[in-house]
Amino acid sequence: MQSLKKELQSVFEAIQEKTHIGELPELQDVEQFDRLSRKLLSLAKDEWLGECEDFAHLANQLLKAVKKGLAHDAIQLVESLNDARTFCHRTYKD
Repeated sequence: MQSLKKELQSVFEAIQEKTHIGELPELQDVEQFDRLSRKLLSLAKDEWLGECEDFAHLANQLLKAVKKGLAHDAIQLVESLNDARTFCHRTYKD
């Protein structure tokens, strides 16, 4: 689980680097992030399953926005993903 979370963090940082400067993230990064988010969802504990479902949904919405070339939407979704991650980590510490 820890290696999955580290991989998620690494790809999320690459995505954030692009959105912080107002650019669309790389499609392959977002595809990997979506895949890893779904993998995390499949391994989620009952206590944080709901938050993980929300996170995976946002990751999928990000993928759709990037595929459509919607930079503004992608930037907002990355901010929402960061907020969701922060909330989850604050609420459910491993």
